[in-house]
Amino acid sequence: MTLSLPLIFLAVALPAMPPAPIGETFPGEPKGPEPIIFEFQDYGGEQSNAKARVTPASALEWCGNWRPGTKEKLQACAREVMESEGGRVYEAKANCQTGDLWEGGKHYMFDGPDEKSEFFSGYVSVKDAETGKPVGAASLEGRRLGTVWLDLCPLGMPYNTLPPGQTYKPGPDDIVMGEGMGHNGSVVFHHENVHVIVYSMPKPEIAGTIKPDTVLFRGWHVPGEWFSGVAYTFKKGCDPAPYLVSGHYQRSLKLTLSGKAPVRDGCKVVGYSASSPNAKLVFDLAAH
Repeated sequence: MTLSLPLIFLAVALPAMPPAPIGETFPGEPKGPEPIIFEFQDYGGEQSNAKARVTPASALEWCGNWRPGTKEKLQACAREVMESEGGRVYEAKANCQTGDLWEGGKHYMFDGPDEKSEFFSGYVSVKDAETGKPVGAASLEGRRLGTVWLDLCPLGMPYNTLPPGQTYKPGPDDIVMGEGMGHNGSVVFHHENVHVIVYSMPKPEIAGTIKPDTVLFRGWHVPGEWFSGVAYTFKKGCDPAPYLVSGHYQRSLKLTLSGKAPVRDGCKVVGYSASSPNAKLVFDLAAH
């Protein structure tokens, strides 16, 4: 499958992106074995490109879920899966600036949140680039393609719609929708319509490093369900360090986002750890 992307230069500088999710699952065929990402190029950029293939481990996991049996039967099933895959490579590309998405030999466009689906309202929707026909989240294929977009463009909205940056402040004509939340002694604001969380009142201890309107999170969220995107850690005198997070609201009116957070040596990021203090971000709707 040959895919091509137009060359379009970003009007604004793209913030540093987290490491590409090599080794993570890629949205493949519904009810099929999960392809595992083995290559990524220009992650989150104008030519974001992921390649994945089914591995013996993911084939074995699929067999355990769909064809349970003895160890010998599971191993035989996994061999059959690998033979049927025949080394197939799953590939998708996106231009995170313009909203273009190419997958399975087809060209789609980012189409914002699905507003028509009764059960999947708010999920990422795409449309056929040639016909303009929506591929909404009400279908399995629509939800899969929305997930593909977020895998390639974790900052969520295309940059020609919402330019990337380390600060966000609505313009005078923009509609402000959202809610304030407490976060580790600071007050933050979730701009729901653009899926961005910013500091609104940093606590005194960090006010010299983090100013109001500094972006803490940008990505995508479905009200009442889940969040997915990029969060940032901050250190005085250093550039913000991004990392992938996901999570959801809890019944206690708390939002928890989790992900392996950057570990620094000075300003340099030297690794990522699930035991870092920043690996779990808790936001309290009742404390702001």
